[in-house]
Amino acid sequence: MENKTSEELVYIYMNKSNLRNIEEKELFYHLSILDWNKMSEEYGEEFNRKILKKVQYTKTKDLENMSNIILLFNNPYGKFTKEFGEVITKLYIKDKIQFMKALNLVKDETINIVYVFRLEKTFTNDYTEDDLKEILYSNELSEEEKETAKMFFTMYRNICVSCL
Repeated sequence: MENKTSEELVYIYMNKSNLRNIEEKELFYHLSILDWNKMSEEYGEEFNRKILKKVQYTKTKDLENMSNIILLFNNPYGKFTKEFGEVITKLYIKDKIQFMKALNLVKDETINIVYVFRLEKTFTNDYTEDDLKEILYSNELSEEEKETAKMFFTMYRNICVSCL
């Protein structure tokens, strides 16, 4: 599908009934760079809501897809940030280890995800040590991924402890 814009590709993929793995990867990548305003102008705001529903109900363990979902929160158009924040929180709750692997792919988003977790009240109190220990003792994570986790929890504590 050469020479197609992200908006055109998203439209095509969203209208297919069954996506192959590579198509799903392309869909999530193009969602992460989508011009949501252009999408709305060309296909209508209801189509944007259809995209949101797709993201909300997608069950993925694919790291690239998860990292592209993380990127959706900080889209420059401010589209569905609350809803994408909820999706990101669910990804973390479902599988903390996979989530940290995905976050490691988009480390620059760490601070934004701290704010997502704060807004979503992901941690009911300031006690995040259990999660951090579980992540740091995991033999599924590389040292780099563990460092990303440490950075995340340090940022969370520094920013959010006074908010609880």
